[in-house]
Amino acid sequence: MVLGKIEIEGCQIAYTEAGSDSNPPVLLLHGITSHRGVWSRTLVRLQQDFHCIAIDHLGFGDSDKPKDADYSIQKQAERALKVADHFGFDRFILIGHSMGGQIATYLAASFMPQRVSKLVSMDGVVTGKLSDVVQKVKRLLIVVGQYIPSLLQLMRILCRSKTFACWVFDHWFYKPEELPFADWEIDRRYAMNPNIIHSTIKAWESLNATNLTPILKNIAAPTLVIFGKQDGTVPVKQAHLFKEQLSSAQLVLIDQCGHFPMYEKFDEYFASLQKFLTQGV
Repeated sequence: MVLGKIEIEGCQIAYTEAGSDSNPPVLLLHGITSHRGVWSRTLVRLQQDFHCIAIDHLGFGDSDKPKDADYSIQKQAERALKVADHFGFDRFILIGHSMGGQIATYLAASFMPQRVSKLVSMDGVVTGKLSDVVQKVKRLLIVVGQYIPSLLQLMRILCRSKTFACWVFDHWFYKPEELPFADWEIDRRYAMNPNIIHSTIKAWESLNATNLTPILKNIAAPTLVIFGKQDGTVPVKQAHLFKEQLSSAQLVLIDQCGHFPMYEKFDEYFASLQKFLTQGV
């Protein structure tokens, strides 16, 4: 795998590349407050048969974080497409998680549907509404990050404690205490990075204001929706909206799994993903 950065709209976008460029192209998009590292195990498995690019959205991970940038769902979709152009992806498989699923769905349903050969939305946002718990966490982090940054730094330090971290991020996982603590250490650091407060606030505003339900029926690409049955971040009823609006969509619900199937139930998640990606190939 290759780690690198490319310039998009005058800013540096971090990416991880895996697999031969002679293989079918795949673009992977992470969620809000997250980073491209969530796809690490997925890339290891996909690189045998696919050419994968996982990016850090502008404002997150290791990409630039300009204060005055547009962090809307629509603008992030434009940047993702420019990344695809940079790597010579004409038509490509698009995989998105959480906010990344919302961005991917917007691309496939409205912005540039002819470029998407297959769509995978994993615990993806559809209506723009997150769980009540997450909305409260959002308000807390915004207030703390904007007005009491020293408290955010303290919380970041306290999250080195498994007990405290499992309490703060309880909405992420079905049973966070049962996951190896080290496996999601970098996720905690990225999520509580004070340098992403401005981008998170703007992204959250756009996420909440973007309801994709009316345009789901416009998706022409074969579509797979994967959701943890016990997702505490995105209400699982949003997964069913795909089936209601797009009858051809395949829906996989994973039991005893929260918002991160790639961490909590990797084998089950990847088996469904691999089966879908190799259909018709």
